[in-house]
Amino acid sequence: MRRQKLREYNLLVACPRDRERAAKSEIMYFVGDLLEDPHLKVSHTHISGLLACKTSLDPFDVVHRLREFALENAYQLRFAIRFTPLEECVNSKIEDIVEATRRLLPKIGEDESFRVTVRRRHTELENMEVVTAVAAEIPRKVNLDAPDKTVLVEIVGEWTGLSVLATEEDILSVMTMRDDMY
Repeated sequence: MRRQKLREYNLLVACPRDRERAAKSEIMYFVGDLLEDPHLKVSHTHISGLLACKTSLDPFDVVHRLREFALENAYQLRFAIRFTPLEECVNSKIEDIVEATRRLLPKIGEDESFRVTVRRRHTELENMEVVTAVAAEIPRKVNLDAPDKTVLVEIVGEWTGLSVLATEEDILSVMTMRDDMY
């Protein structure tokens, strides 16, 4: 299996552990066929239950379109259960994460508030270390309860994906949708 370059990933997909093959098939069908992305690449990570993807489509658009589909067909997505768009993909070093944060800063308006959310897997980096470093680069008001934007930092071992999310709908969690339906 050819290892993808770090900066190519723009979509992180979670699935049940040891169900990566089934999840990959779903991603290929729903994003590749249904949303018509002939250039879609899906890669296994070294973490069970996590796939990294490169779509030629806008990853936020992919999440929003899959949400629309899932609202009417929630049980069609059985293995690929959480889709997270990534705007920057860098090495898991504080200085690289901070630099990526600087590139994303224009997405947070000067009058908008923000919070930093860190999800980490297989890393020595501590949550507060990352939160403190990222927040220091954003000269905006912090609001932990109801921010205008969320800076999401997904640490996956040696690489990290970052995004600025405007709403909860920027991430698709099929399990949460199912819970809300009943």
